[in-house]
Amino acid sequence: MQQNAFSTYDYNCPLHKTIGMLRCIITYYENCKKVLLESQKSEKKISMALIEETYEKTLIYELKQMKFIHPELPQAEITAKLDNLAERIESEFRKLLHG
Repeated sequence: MQQNAFSTYDYNCPLHKTIGMLRCIITYYENCKKVLLESQKSEKKISMALIEETYEKTLIYELKQMKFIHPELPQAEITAKLDNLAERIESEFRKLLHG
């Protein structure tokens, strides 16, 4: 993670935003690992390249955009946005794994 002290959205990162962002990153990582390992047991092998191609314009893009959540938004709003992203990550990976 990297902060830019001169930007309006990144000059400050409250702890609840940091925790939410880290949760999303870990959720993505853990789901990648799970899908890669579980797909090795089946005929339908899934590679990291397939995951990246599948989610490049959706989940990966949204992960990159988390830093643009304004730090002065109410804590509940920031937390809800990041919780929603973590839940979507879980949901999308379930779809990928189970068709």
